[in-house]
Amino acid sequence: MATNLVKVTEQTPIVWANSSDYSSTVSGLTRTDQIDLTSIASAGAREGTQKDMEATRWTEYKVSAAFEFASGTVSGETVDIYWAGSPQSTATDANPGGITGTDADYTGTAGDSLTDSLKQLIFIGSLVTTSDNTTVVQYANVGTLSGSGILRYGAPVVVNNSTGALVSNAVEMYIALTPIAPDVQAAV
Repeated sequence: MATNLVKVTEQTPIVWANSSDYSSTVSGLTRTDQIDLTSIASAGAREGTQKDMEATRWTEYKVSAAFEFASGTVSGETVDIYWAGSPQSTATDANPGGITGTDADYTGTAGDSLTDSLKQLIFIGSLVTTSDNTTVVQYANVGTLSGSGILRYGAPVVVNNSTGALVSNAVEMYIALTPIAPDVQAAV
């Protein structure tokens, strides 16, 4: 009996990084959208610019990230990644959790705490820190964004739950969404 195999192929990543100092030399990922990850303090958060994921968007994205810390981190702490999907093309309209749709510090809605506002976003995953020193960029595949959470527009939100701040330059720091496409193979 002949069967088809379904494999996956990775498409061109969507990469949020800082326009003024990000370098793709190490990661090989080309910046497409803006988020300034410099100096995010412990317990601080940052949102990226809203992205048009297009009318015919992918159904699944692999989410990866890279962060560098200004001081040595404690093993097992996290930097958490969330997704704020929106049905509206206007960056400031119809956003969950009070995001603005622009590259900015994120504190949640005007009347609520960061913790409560994050509950309206989709939690993707965490980079779990190691106890490396400040010269080590920490990389991780943090999770997958898929299904109904992928509205036409959206932005990542980064929350630093480590005891140290991120470094004062964002040369190697990024958030990347890589589309995963099903690739149906011929029957064997």
